[in-house]
Amino acid sequence: MVGAFGMEINDTILDWFCLINTRGIGSKTFWALIKTYKSASEALKHVENPFSKADAEKRLKNMNCEVILANDTLFPRLLKRSNFCPPLLFYKGDKSIMSKRKIAIIGARNSSINGQKIARNLASNLTDEFTIVSGLAKGIDASAHRGSLEGNKSAIAIVPFGFDNVYPKENQSLFQEIAEKGLVLSEIPYGKAVDQGMFQARNRIISLIAEGLIVIEAGYKSGTMATATMALDFGCEIMVVPGSPTDPRNLGSNSLIKNGAHLIQNHFDVLEILGMQNKSKTKQSELPIMKNVNNCEHKNKLLALLSETPISLDELSMHLHMNISELLSLVSELEISGNICRTSCNEIILNHGL
Repeated sequence: MVGAFGMEINDTILDWFCLINTRGIGSKTFWALIKTYKSASEALKHVENPFSKADAEKRLKNMNCEVILANDTLFPRLLKRSNFCPPLLFYKGDKSIMSKRKIAIIGARNSSINGQKIARNLASNLTDEFTIVSGLAKGIDASAHRGSLEGNKSAIAIVPFGFDNVYPKENQSLFQEIAEKGLVLSEIPYGKAVDQGMFQARNRIISLIAEGLIVIEAGYKSGTMATATMALDFGCEIMVVPGSPTDPRNLGSNSLIKNGAHLIQNHFDVLEILGMQNKSKTKQSELPIMKNVNNCEHKNKLLALLSETPISLDELSMHLHMNISELLSLVSELEISGNICRTSCNEIILNHGL
């Protein structure tokens, strides 16, 4: 039996799919049943109203993705050993990428320009040695993915939704590029991420798929912090880019450093921590060009992206796709309102009033 993507649907895949989709059975119950009855086919004989094999076969045939079972040699090793290991992962792309060494890069969705630039450059410089993993969210995640794809390299995206509902929509083209050049993984093959639990499931996979986790700009109570805490519990090396203590986006990440995480300033620090030779060369990344938006939207976007790390007018101009004269007018308005300041080097910083 072959599915829409050429996936071979054997009896084991069918039985596992039926068991995990039976009402009332989650991952923990699934594994308890396997332990008791030794196989999914035998367990299905002892559960009430098992999911129909005819329906399972139909769904698997029509899915726009493929499936990997937890007993596959390529299935993430630490995830397989965890108490909440999903029996199946659905994917698009090349699953053999999971055999490579991996580093995860995660951080704030409302990240600063500097944070995005750091994520992109770190990913670009590390991709010769590692496959970069992230969660396809806005901000740091998307920047890490884009950096890892430079030079026709691959990437791994862990997503909380079905492949028919890309979230956020603005990352649709990025999703497609990763599916073509790398690997996209999810616990569910279709449907929307409608509750927080689905994002938490995504974060658990990220925390258990890589040997190292890099955090860039994380609020104190954030999904990034929860992911880092889980990764730490499983012995993953936690590496953090430090940030201004007055920027709320750095409260969580800086606290990780305070509690023993590695402080990193560049990709050489990462290679040293993970016992690698410094083979990477520094790469310069171009920031994406945005279409013009109105003045109010420019102000909001500029304020959201700034931090207390200085940024040059040239970088802001390129990022916002504005000429210098337009940008200077915008900067002047925000200076007058007290939202931003200029340094002695004529660079721009966010003003927290301190």
